[in-house]
Parts: sequence; structure tokens; C-alpha cells
Amino acid sequence: MQVGDMRQFLENQQGKVRKRKEEEKRIKKGIYQMQVMIDGQNMETFDKEQKKSKERVQQSEEVQKESESQNRERKKTDVKTEMEKMLSAVGKNLNFASGGNAQV
Repeated sequence: MQVGDMRQFLENQQGKVRKRKEEEKRIKKGIYQMQVMIDGQNMETFDKEQKKSKERVQQSEEVQKESESQNRERKKTDVKTEMEKMLSAVGKNLNFASGGNAQV
């Protein structure tokens, strides 16, 4: 080999190394950009799912509150009805008892 050819060979090899480094930088940059895009999409999906989950929880809480309030109203009505029955029965018994004593 001649010295001139050796220099040219080394320059060619160094040029190839530079090109590979630049290509590697571009690949890494592309991978990073893709990862950022994927992460962004994942966050959007996560946010959407989180909102849907919160809405479902709120709806179920509202339904539960409504059913609890309906149950309370039913219980109040039932207690009130039972009290009225008891009072009317007591009233009839008192009238009967006082009426019976007056006749004797």
C-alpha cells in the first residue's frame, strides 16, 4: 500500500464513522419523538378513562343516594302509618274502656 492510499483509506473510514454517528443520532431522536408521542397518547387515554371512571362513580353515588332517600321516605311513612294504627287502636280501647265503666 502506498502512503497516499492509506490517508485516503483513513479519511473514508472516518467519514463512514461520522455518517454512522449522525445516523445513530437521527435514529435516537426519532425513537425519542415516537416515545413522546406514545406517552402523550397514553396520557390522553388515561385522562379519558379517568374522567369516565369518575363519571361512573358519581352516577353510582347519585343512584345510591336516591335509593337511600327513597328507603328513608318509605321507613318514615311506615313508622308514621304504624303509629297512626297504634294510636287509633289505643283510642278505641280507651273509648271502650271508659264507655264500659260509665254503663256499669
